[in-house]
Amino acid sequence: MKEFPDCFPENFKTEILPENAREDNKEVYRVIKNGIINRESFISTYEEIQRGLIPPKKRLNLKAPGTYSTSCNMQYSEAQYALDIFMRHHPRAFIAKGVTEGSCGPSQITSEREERHDTHVDWWVYKCGTPHLHFKEVDKDEEKLF
Repeated sequence: MKEFPDCFPENFKTEILPENAREDNKEVYRVIKNGIINRESFISTYEEIQRGLIPPKKRLNLKAPGTYSTSCNMQYSEAQYALDIFMRHHPRAFIAKGVTEGSCGPSQITSEREERHDTHVDWWVYKCGTPHLHFKEVDKDEEKLF
């Protein structure tokens, strides 16, 4: 079913989700903070805050679509930069490569709606989505060749 997580606001789909977010497949990288590729590795920033896994941001904008997304990057180097930061608090973290499988939820390149110069992708994963089935751990040596 195409429902968003229960903790999302009632007006998420009608007022917060960008109109041009699409259920499509983009090749992306995702930092897997918990060291295991599973459904929990793909919860949104908002869900992480709700569960007490990360502290709330000082200026959390509850109307910003990115607050409710699962972050990915289209370039390996950008995921590597994020990994270097996460490793301070998540020593088992690694990078996985996969696709924003459309049946798991809509996605959008963030720079399509915000002033940015990176390849960040917002992915709004459905409550019953199975994004983890579409990712595998990156072979670091193989990825550095690209």
